[in-house]
Amino acid sequence: MSAIAHASWNAAARSRADSSAAVTATVTMAGVISIPALFWIGLPPTEAWPWLALGIVFNTVTLRILVAIYRMMPFAMAYPMLRGTIPLAVTGFNIALLPIGLPNLLGVAGILMVSSGVILLGFSGRRREKIGWKPIALAVLGGITAAAYVITDVKGIAATKDPLVYGVAAAIINAIAMPLFLRANGTSFSRIMNGQLLFGFFASFVSMGSYVLFLYALSHGPIGAASAMRETSVLFALGISMVMLKEKVGALRWTACGLAFAGAALLRLA
Repeated sequence: MSAIAHASWNAAARSRADSSAAVTATVTMAGVISIPALFWIGLPPTEAWPWLALGIVFNTVTLRILVAIYRMMPFAMAYPMLRGTIPLAVTGFNIALLPIGLPNLLGVAGILMVSSGVILLGFSGRRREKIGWKPIALAVLGGITAAAYVITDVKGIAATKDPLVYGVAAAIINAIAMPLFLRANGTSFSRIMNGQLLFGFFASFVSMGSYVLFLYALSHGPIGAASAMRETSVLFALGISMVMLKEKVGALRWTACGLAFAGAALLRLA
């Protein structure tokens, strides 16, 4: 469900004239709609705040890398390459830093297949683009920093002992950080948000639902497998784009989808 929800709001954002502004509005409004929840569930304990702060650092670095690679290659290539790297990096971090909840061999195979399929999806467009290896390496680095963000979520949830409390606080902090990030990149926050508030408001509910479900998955199983399952959102987004946006899907992309969904099936059996 988290993957489908994640794919839905990303595909909706992609259909907008300015998809980057739509994503910004969604992240911002997710924080706004989370504020009332504070009066119900309260703030995370002090032990969780260092992880929230560290998570913002990794998230901001990932966003800066995304901005850079979007200038070097098309979204359809950059996004899958970055997202496909995340489960592999998360599994590596899990083994090195969190020796709990490790996947079995079937789970590892599933993670490898999902990541390979998602990354192949990005490479499927490389034949039509003159793309060097530098932006690809940068996309991989972005996947590693995004995986580090997942690890901070895991540690923060453990300190909070409630994924919902942690998720609400993280959403609000991300919303506060967004204007600062845009200013650092020389972009006007008010200009970006102009005409996007209504879209961001409705998309933020789907985005928050996806994020909280993902946090619950992280707290109830191997984090590498949970991360891999969420990255199948890229494939759902491709399907939505094909049906609703009438985008063409070639044989290589179908192969990538088949590989990733086969990996997802292995993860269900693991």
